[in-house]
Amino acid sequence: MTAEDRVPSTPAEYDRVVALAETRLVLMGSPGAETAAVADHLAARLGLPSIAIRDAIQSAVRAGTELGDDLRRFMNAERLPPPELLAAIVRRRLGEPDVVDGFVYWTEFPTLSVMRSLETLGIHTVELVLADAEATRRLTGRRTCRGCGMIWHIDSSPPLVEGVCDRCGGGLFHRDDDAPAAVAHRLSVYHTHCTPVLARYRAAGLLISVDATRPTEEIVTELTSRLEGG
Repeated sequence: MTAEDRVPSTPAEYDRVVALAETRLVLMGSPGAETAAVADHLAARLGLPSIAIRDAIQSAVRAGTELGDDLRRFMNAERLPPPELLAAIVRRRLGEPDVVDGFVYWTEFPTLSVMRSLETLGIHTVELVLADAEATRRLTGRRTCRGCGMIWHIDSSPPLVEGVCDRCGGGLFHRDDDAPAAVAHRLSVYHTHCTPVLARYRAAGLLISVDATRPTEEIVTELTSRLEGG
């Protein structure tokens, strides 16, 4: 659904729709905060595209741009691309026609170079707040089905039979990146990247912080209300 698909019934509703249609939102959340799910639900609620760094990279590579070629050279050499290149790639993606009414860009690893490159777009910045202890509980408790890929959780959504998927009967396993040491490393990387970003926007009074321990729909409802000025 685009801005043109929404039909306001009152002047106030018209003003609200226009404001939301122009929303340019950057959503940041640690591993375990379900940032992608929140971004997708929020984007659907606002009628905007949900975009991640991988979408920006794929778009640049598919288009055969010079940026895509530069990125391919780093990938072929098994080297990390410089932040400036990633910033340019994200900026290019957020300049494409499908985001003219706005976007929800989400990331678990924001960098200052990328964020600064987006500031001229008039972005709103949002932090999904989740304590490391809760993030660790969520991630280390996950079990993945070898058959259908369904994800279960030993506490919040256990299968009827331990180690067996309810959906297809496949065996469940503990992914390497959900192991305690791997989760601790992911959280450390997140804080390294995110701390200066959050400090920048918090000091400027430009950061919306929301409690990410709640269900996705509650988070999306709160964010929509706050973006409306409610």
